[in-house]
Amino acid sequence: MEPSVGGEAAISADALARATGWIRRSLNLGKRINPDTGEGRPGDRAPNRDEPTQAMSLFDIEEAEQLGTVKARRPQAALRFVLKFESGLSITVGEMPGFMGVKPLPEEQEEGTQRICLVDPTDSVAWEHVEFGVQKGVFWVKDLRTITGTVVEEPGSAALQCIPHDTYPLVRGSRVLMGELAFTLH
Repeated sequence: MEPSVGGEAAISADALARATGWIRRSLNLGKRINPDTGEGRPGDRAPNRDEPTQAMSLFDIEEAEQLGTVKARRPQAALRFVLKFESGLSITVGEMPGFMGVKPLPEEQEEGTQRICLVDPTDSVAWEHVEFGVQKGVFWVKDLRTITGTVVEEPGSAALQCIPHDTYPLVRGSRVLMGELAFTLH
């Protein structure tokens, strides 16, 4: 006896349901796994291989709500430091290292280095007086073995004469004296 057309549809639907159920069980989509023990939650029953597969989502409503409440991280702005000189000059520097002094800019600009040229009527600032930069978010200065030297004054601390070629990290509000010129780090 040949099966009827309706019977073929019922057989193929049943085969599809069994195959889908097997795939979901293989991928553990049909039960929750406890991350501590590797087993299902208490109260979960073992899947019945004869039951038709239930329609389900890949995400629980709770998990979807948790994903929706996670705040997106804002992109972090580049660090900026403002050097305010007592003459009223204000210079903003970023994370790129550089040199400061009265020496004119070299004919060929060095890539990755900035130069700040100062006007010094007292003639106490060297051509290249200090090197500066940022390391791990902290601004630093280094005296380049100048005759008049460099002095660092941090808020609440005594003035510190810089040793040539030693790096001195600064906090905002620190005052740096180069010869007779001074700036405050903001």
